[in-house]
Amino acid sequence: MKHWFKIALLTSLPVLSHAHSMSPFLLPEVFDTKAAQSISFQSGITIEKFFVAGNNFKTTYVITEPDGQQKPINAAAALKRFNIAEFDLPKEGTYRIRTQDAVGNNGKYALVDGHWLRVRPARAPMPMQAPADKPAETAATPKAPVNAQPPRVIAADQVPANAQTLEVTNHFIAESYVTKGKPTAIPTASKKGFEFTLLTHPNELYAGESLKAKVLMNGKPVPNLEVDVFKGAGSYEPNAKREQPHVKTNAKGEVEIKFDQAGIYLITTAYPEANPDATKKPATENFTYGLTVEVTE
Repeated sequence: MKHWFKIALLTSLPVLSHAHSMSPFLLPEVFDTKAAQSISFQSGITIEKFFVAGNNFKTTYVITEPDGQQKPINAAAALKRFNIAEFDLPKEGTYRIRTQDAVGNNGKYALVDGHWLRVRPARAPMPMQAPADKPAETAATPKAPVNAQPPRVIAADQVPANAQTLEVTNHFIAESYVTKGKPTAIPTASKKGFEFTLLTHPNELYAGESLKAKVLMNGKPVPNLEVDVFKGAGSYEPNAKREQPHVKTNAKGEVEIKFDQAGIYLITTAYPEANPDATKKPATENFTYGLTVEVTE
């Protein structure tokens, strides 16, 4: 079996406990090979544990070959929690694997009393029950504290008929890189949509060094965006530090991620970041991104 199917990999990775609790990932069986004729990989959504697929998402893939030629492929198997796919390595150099047209469940918001509330499905009515006898209140009976926070969610059947509504599309982007033989140049920015453009070759990462990248939206830098980093750990490393220091892009959209140890890392971010101010209109498109890299000694 390929090494990423081993139980040690699927049961030993960190909980995503910070801002980006859900991330798409794409995990190749190897990141570097000398003579392989094909490579398999899996993709899915990790909700609680790094590289442990919690949900699948519908996607196709685009393989960018060392000469820049792009080849679309489909999953060889679509399981409940992840996809499995395979592609050929006809020539030496670096290949990029990237999801394509991956869209999650759409969201909906409604403007109610000056606040944009996320609309959830209406719940089925509860069966009628006989009312229980209510104990008489006394002066000593404590009252529940009043919640001063405005609501963030509203049921679909509670949305006023004349309320302004907004549909939100959620995009998933996952990518990784595999090199056969000597590394070659990787694709440059297309300046379309959300991009995590690498300034360091992803298959030449070593412990103690850094990965540099630039985050773009339609070719424009995305400043002050939080990027989360998580490190895989083996079954025999129960005390391994898995959640790495978080970093942010600078004014130019650039970010630098330092790797102190060898291992497989998931780098994830979301754009735009969640806005706690419900009076502001939500973005109509959200992007959740995941990059998988291997760092060697």
